Amino acid sequence: MMEPTQREEWVVVAEFHMIADGILSADLAVSKLEGSGVPARRFPTGILTSGTGGSAFPPSESVRIVVPPEQAERAREILAHSEREAETNV
Repeated sequence: MMEPTQREEWVVVAEFHMIADGILSADLAVSKLEGSGVPARRFPTGILTSGTGGSAFPPSESVRIVVPPEQAERAREILAHSEREAETNV
């Protein structure tokens, strides 16, 4: 499994907002990319800690999907194709 290194900055290929199941959509995108052979990671931005010790996202925050730079174009194509498929199946 490929991991980002200090010298290699992964690039953002998608961003999902917490409103309307953003975490679920982001996780599905990562699964789709990894299933297509593209290493991908989901990174939440602005995690807040709740009073119970768990993490909570404010509704205005987002989750970003990152991939290695050499995979960015392919990742965007995969996600765009996936989005078009979802629109036709609605």
